[in-house]
Amino acid sequence: MALPIDLIVLKEATIIGSCGMQAPRFGAMLQMVEAGKLRPGKLVHKTIPLEEAGQVLASMDRFATVGVNVIDRYGS
Repeated sequence: MALPIDLIVLKEATIIGSCGMQAPRFGAMLQMVEAGKLRPGKLVHKTIPLEEAGQVLASMDRFATVGVNVIDRYGS
């Protein structure tokens, strides 16, 4: 996507957005996971209990997290 960088800089604009996969392509992506071509588990840095989620969220403004933290325990 082309962006008017000169206007963005001139107006000191902030651009917020996201990119994602189109829903009709999910099937092909899941086939790649199944075939071992994509390994999303490699993105998981560590698993944490729900009680630690607040600490992880608080540390994100210091870029203290690496990869993805997955909540896998939800209390007793």
